[in-house]
Amino acid sequence: MRLEVLEHGHRLPARVFQRVAASLLGAEVDDVVKTMMHRPEFFGRHLNRYVNQVLRGPSYWTAGEREYMAAITSGLNECLFCATAHSETTRVESRGELDVSDDTTPRPQLTATCDLLAKITHTPDEVTKADIDVVRATGVPDDAIVDALHVNLIFNLVNRLANTFGWSWDSETQIRKAAQVIHLSRYKLPGFVLR
Repeated sequence: MRLEVLEHGHRLPARVFQRVAASLLGAEVDDVVKTMMHRPEFFGRHLNRYVNQVLRGPSYWTAGEREYMAAITSGLNECLFCATAHSETTRVESRGELDVSDDTTPRPQLTATCDLLAKITHTPDEVTKADIDVVRATGVPDDAIVDALHVNLIFNLVNRLANTFGWSWDSETQIRKAAQVIHLSRYKLPGFVLR
């Protein structure tokens, strides 16, 4: 169900930002940004801060690896909107070293962690300490497991929003531009659009 309010229900600073961004990028801002700027005090401000910290803050995982986890989680949730965007963002952040369409990853730690995220996404009630121990056995420290769980949480939430509200991309060009914007902005929206 596409929400009409996301097309026309923003405050003046957010509307101005959308027009300027569209002019500079040659494409509209994506539906995630539109959602975050609608009633930002309720959702967008908090999500923006959380996403920036989890996906670009200090971590055992590189930005590319966290994007890889985002794309994998999105694929598991059959969220084409997020899976395509974060597959491209994975490519950008990893400088082409990670490819979501390839089932192999350069690090066994990432493979084991993604297997855990798959189980958490599909059968969370069946996750046991043994599943965590498999990841630990590859050398992943506990704080890195927690970081991965935060990535998984974000995308289990955002994927559901995307699938429910019918978020979509206009073109492959828009996806590539969105990945570049994510790379450059590090998931930070200007504060004035979230007031």
